[in-house]
Amino acid sequence: MRFITDSLSCCSARLGVLTGIDRLPNVSFETPMLLLYTRRGSVPHLTKDVLKKLTAEQQFLLTNLPSTILMTDCVKQFDSFGEFVGLQEYPFFLGIQDPSEQVEKAHHRNGSVSVWSRNGRTTVTPDKYMDLVENFKPDVYVTLFDGDTDKDSSQKRINKSLCTSKNLFSACYKKHQESDVLRNKGFLGAVVGGYNLQARAESIKHMEGKELLGCVIDALHRNGIETQGITIDQVKPVIEHSLNLLPVDKLRVLNGCWNPSTILDLVNLGIDVFDSSYAFLMTEEKKSLTFLCDDCESCMRVERRFMVDLSEKRYKEDFDPICKSCTCLTCKNHTKAYIHHLIHTKELLSLVLLMIHNTHLYIEFFKQIRQSIKDGTFDEYRNKIHSRFLQMTENS
Repeated sequence: MRFITDSLSCCSARLGVLTGIDRLPNVSFETPMLLLYTRRGSVPHLTKDVLKKLTAEQQFLLTNLPSTILMTDCVKQFDSFGEFVGLQEYPFFLGIQDPSEQVEKAHHRNGSVSVWSRNGRTTVTPDKYMDLVENFKPDVYVTLFDGDTDKDSSQKRINKSLCTSKNLFSACYKKHQESDVLRNKGFLGAVVGGYNLQARAESIKHMEGKELLGCVIDALHRNGIETQGITIDQVKPVIEHSLNLLPVDKLRVLNGCWNPSTILDLVNLGIDVFDSSYAFLMTEEKKSLTFLCDDCESCMRVERRFMVDLSEKRYKEDFDPICKSCTCLTCKNHTKAYIHHLIHTKELLSLVLLMIHNTHLYIEFFKQIRQSIKDGTFDEYRNKIHSRFLQMTENS
């Protein structure tokens, strides 16, 4: 697998192509790229048939250990995790933690990582993890690491995270190199160190000279909905420092429920890959995203230019779609009043319709990001979305 970019700058918006997926040789993905968030191998609230109707374009799916680790024995009976969940035509990215769920603090032991599933805590060692990876056969996966740090972490916790992650990386990388099954899969290192720049540099130095597809910049937060409130000013020094030390020709991944305004700032720094957990969590809050709408009168109102909460009473008799200019299946066939009714009668269809719209909009969002970089209008595009996000926060 290869990542190709013509950017020679460490910290600027850039375009690239991810190609050479061994089982899908004719498929390539442009970056900045969106990974569609899945839980237990499927996009939440959407069946496979609905997912295929949502977009005809090939998508890269993100799965994670917390939602899939209990499936390990079942997956062994199939050729891969993709075949087990019936989505073998899609490439999969395997992550360590669920970006939509806040990670429990601590509970890590030397030489292992704690993963929290529905059955509680599971201790994952490099041997156990790499056996799972060989069974799952994801197209891209990240090394096992201890990312249990955030802006409030002590130096002691950061040092332990760094030491554990270095040992885990060495063990996983050795097994990756020795495995005939994984040799052609994309292997990513993890950059840890909390908000300590020296620790970040040491984490990167430990991976120098290794054959990696790229790196995941992690250990900045504990995932979950709170990630959307992290501002670019809080993380910019750490991310800039990390990117300046990483090779420019490697893929840079940053998972988490970042809000769209911050995503644009992160793209501007040179991050290549994100996930759609924000769209999922907004769906869970009964909110529909509208920040891409430029010509729908109801969406252009100041208090509705970024998202609308369809559980609010004002939508009880609103017989317009979420956005008149949106081409998703929800907006083409249903009204805000209908979705409002479904929410208040606790019909599961409300989440299906919201997930269709929010996921469609997020896919379009990344298309527009790539096009604006190609056209040389990225700064103007970023400023436009920033303005809408600022109006939402000022009116909330």
